[in-house]
Order: sequence, then C-alpha cells, then structure tokens
Amino acid sequence: MRHLSSLPAAIVSAVLAAAITAGVMLSVSGGAAQPDGGHDGGPRNIALPTPELETLQPTPKVPIEPGEPLLEPGFAAADWSQAYAVAVLSLVTVVTDDGSGSGFFVSEDGHVMTNLHVLGENERVVIITQDGSRVEGELVARDIGNDLALIKIDPDGIEVVLPSYGSLDDLRIGDPVGALGAPYALPNTLTVGIVSGLGRLRQSGNRTTEPLRNTIQTDAALNPGNSGGMLIDARGRVVGIPTQIETPDQTWSGIGFAVSADAMLRSLPTMLTGEDAERSYLGVSFDTSDGGLAVADVICDSPADEAGLRDGDVVLAINDEEAVTLDQLMERMASLIPGDDLTITVRRGARSLTLNATAGNWPATLAGSGCG
Repeated sequence: MRHLSSLPAAIVSAVLAAAITAGVMLSVSGGAAQPDGGHDGGPRNIALPTPELETLQPTPKVPIEPGEPLLEPGFAAADWSQAYAVAVLSLVTVVTDDGSGSGFFVSEDGHVMTNLHVLGENERVVIITQDGSRVEGELVARDIGNDLALIKIDPDGIEVVLPSYGSLDDLRIGDPVGALGAPYALPNTLTVGIVSGLGRLRQSGNRTTEPLRNTIQTDAALNPGNSGGMLIDARGRVVGIPTQIETPDQTWSGIGFAVSADAMLRSLPTMLTGEDAERSYLGVSFDTSDGGLAVADVICDSPADEAGLRDGDVVLAINDEEAVTLDQLMERMASLIPGDDLTITVRRGARSLTLNATAGNWPATLAGSGCG
C-alpha cells in the first residue's frame, strides 16, 4: 500500500501528516481520472465511475413492516437477513445528474445523510425511497471534514424510518459488519465482512483535501454506488458510512473505509439547523519521519502562522497535554472548536517555547503554500 510521506502545507491541517493514505471514492462522476496524472503501479487515488440513473433497478420489497421493534440487545445475527430487514427500511438511493450513490434517513422530517462526494457539484438531487418514490432533494448542510452532506426532502406521503446506531466504543477488530447501499445502481444490496481496522486516518476525496479521521476499515465489499450508505453491525445498527476503498485498479480489493456513525452524530445537530459543521484548523503540515511532529510548512495567515509557529519546530503539547504523535494531536484538536484559544508547546532548537493560538475553521478550499 502506498503511503504519502509528505504533503504541501497548502492542503493539510494540524491533523494531517505523513501517515495519510490515498483512497478511491465510491461515488464520483465520470471515468477513472487520476488527479496526479500518472500511475506508479501501486494503489491510486482515483475516481470510480458512478452508476448511471438509467441502470437503476426496481427497489425490491422488504418483508418487514415499518414500525416493527428493533432487535433486542444482545442479539447475535447468525442470519444476516434479520439485521438487513431492520436497517434497510431507512436506506435510500441518491441520484444526481452525474450518477448515483446511497444515503439514509436521519430525521423524521425528511433529512437524508450521504457522502459529500456523491453530490459533486450538484446541490439538487433525486432521492429514491423504499417504496420506489422519487422525490427531489436539496443540499442543506455539509460536514467537509467527514465528507458528509445533508439533503432535505418533503416527507409528505413518504414512510420515513430512522435507523438505530452503534458506537465505535462497542466495535472490535473481527466484529461482523455489513455494507448496505446501491452498488452499480443495484438498490438494497447487502455485503458482509468484518471490522479489519479502527482509527484509520485517510485522505479525503471531497471538495477539499481535508483528511478523514478515525475511520473504520472493513473487508465487506464496497463498490461504486455504496458511498453514503450504511455500515451496520449484526444487530442492524448503523456504525459507519462507507466512503472509499484502497485499490490498484478500480476494483474491490478487500480494503474499504467508513466514516464512523459517532462522527456523523456529533455533526448532525448543527447540520439539521442548516449550518455546515465546523472543524478546528491550524494550517500546518508535519514531517513525522523522525518519529516526532516536526513542522514541515505553515500556511500564510493561518492560525499557526499568527501564533508564530515556524518550519522545524517540534510540537510537544497542546494545552499542556502531550501531543507527540499523530493520534495524540488528532485527539487534542478534536476536542476544540473554531474560536477556542489554545497553547502549543514546541521545541525550537535547544529551547522549549509556548505559543498562543486561536483555532480556526476549516476553509471551504485551501490555496497557497508556506510563508517562506
């Protein structure tokens, strides 16, 4: 698997560094374009084609009535049909002018969650519900940091069923999980596998290069059209939103990634108000090749620049809490919101310094480079 050893400061935040790996998004318009214009024989950061609207198949009937109780706690799904029957009621297909993806209801008044990259540049979409209804929807809020988009439809005449949710705290490597969505425009498709890894940091494929934090790795098959759907546990609870795969040739390779339901639920209250979710931002990239967090570049006029952070500084702590690894830094930054004051303890040469900063909000786009 290819790892990116360093990235320009213009495209990274305080939580993006050498360990970020590139992935393939599961719902992007067009063919297999390569952003870097080439291929070195390893896994590529490429866009997979999205199923065309014309190929969408009729939505199959689901043998369960809306409103039936969820499975009891402690249920172990020896037969995935029960977990499927619980979760699929909330699933929808998201159709844009460029292709299709998946989504699911998150509010009784018609809000649907999907991946931001499913929409591309489209702000109006068509939502296909479980009864086959096609309803126009509109983008109302984004969570750029988690590649999420909230769509609103008129729920009149639509049976809206909300899912239940599981937590990262309950997931273990080896736990069974299933992916629900519309791969290749085949709605209500279930594939099953296990949790292959937790806490993965991934390069995002939305409209910015903001990284995805703390994703779930799975070997449940994910293909074009799965983006924005559900990763469910054996009780039919949503634990993640399938987002991307690692692949050398646009085909399923057994390595997929999902944004956690925990991350989505943290952003949902803000998004339901019609506001984009906020995420703390410093504007700095790191070189981790020596095992520490050495500043590689600082974006001009960013919070890091205004705090006086310099190339070569080695970050030691955030708000007096140790932050000498990527995981620690991510944890510290995740506890902050834009506007929060913070201190950054660094080693500069033989000296230890404490710098004062104010967390910014991730910009919609990042441009420019370091100040030097």
